[in-house]
This record gives sequence, structure tokens and C-alpha cells, in this order.
Amino acid sequence: MSCGSKQVATVRNAHVPSSFVLKKLEERGRLQFFFHSPSSKLPVRDVRNEQRRGAKTEPHLEEAAENYCARCYQRNSIVPFLRSDEKYLFLFTTAKRRERRYRNKRFIVGYIVKRKAIRRTDGTKKWWAVSGPTKMYYFKDAVPLASLIRNPMKIRVLGLDPERTAKVLQRLRKGRNILRKCLAELKRLRRQPNKSHQRKRTCK
Repeated sequence: MSCGSKQVATVRNAHVPSSFVLKKLEERGRLQFFFHSPSSKLPVRDVRNEQRRGAKTEPHLEEAAENYCARCYQRNSIVPFLRSDEKYLFLFTTAKRRERRYRNKRFIVGYIVKRKAIRRTDGTKKWWAVSGPTKMYYFKDAVPLASLIRNPMKIRVLGLDPERTAKVLQRLRKGRNILRKCLAELKRLRRQPNKSHQRKRTCK
């Protein structure tokens, strides 16, 4: 199995730690940051490395997963999320669209419902990915992060209490799930790579 040019595989028969909570989850969530593609009006990751932070693999919408190809945020987000009774991994980004209404503002644009813990390896190191039903939304239907917390530009990960989780879900569910459009958009962007696409992949 591969993630672009990076060879990554699933560890077969991997034991899922008993400390991981995958059932009887509470209506709470956790924020997870990713870099937005400046070439897209849709909320997809920067696969072309246009922000010069490395070509991004996460959130790996192709597998409805986070940390599927990269080991980023294992200790301070992914593993703690798997060990918690939090149900939703909320995906947020700094919009790089041209419209002043959105540009350089942060939005929660989708979420992954925790269902599976997947053990991954690149041959030398192993890590955990989280996977489950995934939904993505247009920026116009997204939740401005500033409506939930102070200083939204200073965070990458953060837990949300039930009240704020409910507020996010209520807003997003008024919109239309555009996951399929996002998947098509990722394919389009990969077909038109820029010169910086070949640079080393980095964490988010």
C-alpha cells in the first residue's frame, strides 16, 4: 500500500490496546489542524506543497483517516484521542482562498467519527491512525474557529466539551457533505503538481 511516493503499510493482526476506547463514546470532540491547498476552493490538504511546509498526506480522506501516512501528533493528539471517550476528530484549517471573507481565517470544515485504530508502518517505525465515517463541508458551511475559542490562530489541537461539540455539529449538519468532491479535488491537484511537490513530506 502506498501514500503517493511514500511506501506505508498496515500491520496485519495488530493488537489494539485495551486502553483505546472505540465504543460507547461520548458526544465530545477534539480539534486537529491541517494545511489547506491554496489552489483549491474546497477544504483539502496542501498536496502540492504550495505553502512550503511539505506535501501533505493528512487528513487522508482517501481512507477516511488521520495519520494514515504520517506520524505527526501521535503523542499529543492521535493516541490520546484513541484512549479517550471522545467521538469526533474535528478537522480545521487556515483558509487560503482569495476571498477576503475566508482568507487567513480558521474554520472547522469536517470531522472523522472514531471507529477504528489502525496500526501503520513504513518499515522502520510504527504508529497509529484513526479511521471512521468522514464528512467534509464547504467553507460557507464551516464553523469559524473564532466563534468557539479565543486566539484561534495559536492552536493545533484542542479538546471540545459537549456544549461546543454540539454547537459544531449543529452548524455543520446544516450543510452538505462534500467528501466525494474533496476526493475528486485531491486527484485533480495531484495531476497538476508544481515544482515544490517533490520536496520532502513533513508533519502538519
